[in-house]
Amino acid sequence: MAQSALKSCDICMNGPGRNYCEQCDQWMCENCKTLHLRSKMCRNHTILSGSNINPEEKLFCKEHYENFIFYCIDCDMPICKICSVKKHKKHDMSEINESSQELQAEVKRVIDSKIKSVKTNLGEIEQVTGKYQSDIKEAIRVITEDGKQMKQWIDKKVQALIASLKGKETANQKVFQSIRTGFQNDFEKFQKCQTAFTESQKVADATKLLTHLKKIKSELEVESEKQPPIMPTMKYNKKNITERDIFNLFGDTSFKEIVYSVEQTSKKEIRKQSTKSLYRYGCINCGEETIFEQEPIVRFGQANMCECSSCGYPTLFLFSG
Repeated sequence: MAQSALKSCDICMNGPGRNYCEQCDQWMCENCKTLHLRSKMCRNHTILSGSNINPEEKLFCKEHYENFIFYCIDCDMPICKICSVKKHKKHDMSEINESSQELQAEVKRVIDSKIKSVKTNLGEIEQVTGKYQSDIKEAIRVITEDGKQMKQWIDKKVQALIASLKGKETANQKVFQSIRTGFQNDFEKFQKCQTAFTESQKVADATKLLTHLKKIKSELEVESEKQPPIMPTMKYNKKNITERDIFNLFGDTSFKEIVYSVEQTSKKEIRKQSTKSLYRYGCINCGEETIFEQEPIVRFGQANMCECSSCGYPTLFLFSG
């Protein structure tokens, strides 16, 4: 509540109480305020002056119903003036305002230190995150380029094999056609001889028949009998290439997972707690997922790679959790 104009001094009870001591929770007139601040014990007290003063609610000693004016360092608690000469008589203590100022400075120092540390850590996290993203992006680029290059090589090899086969086919087709033409000509000649022989059977005169037969025979003897050629063969010797053999053409991917430690500090000890990481892998063939505690290092086709327990295919790292 605001200071009332009729509030009297709590010390002399006569003058108007226009000054308020925060440590003593008392209203004072001008004269008592001057005397109060001259006291060695009260010279550092905070005095509020003015007509509109709203003093905060004060905590007090529940045992003696007195205001706290000292702070016991040994017991880490505020105490009143009666406590200071009784229970805490031989304890190390200080004036509560002085302790408040010291604690205020200490808290400010801790806050500033924590903020500075967090800012530094945030900066490092941003830097590492940026580098990690760049590394992932670069790895994707290289893998994509490797895939494109291998596709080009495969396409080039396929085209070369097909061109070679078609070239051989064209060359041999010409040879086949030449041989076929020779046999076709012989066939036509022999058909003519056959026709002539058939016609000669109609000749009654033996002399004329003999002449026709000799002519047919001479034509048959001119043409030597051709033997069929040894025909060429073709076979593609397919290599038994598996999907894993293709994987072996690519490089390996390795991951070093986040290890996050939380430091908890107290007055007596510092304890560190580290998180336990589990890593989830998925099979590239059947899709089955498996959880391991080991660091995710995927090596296609290597003996130390993670393999699916169901089908034996390689597994890819999915995420940790």
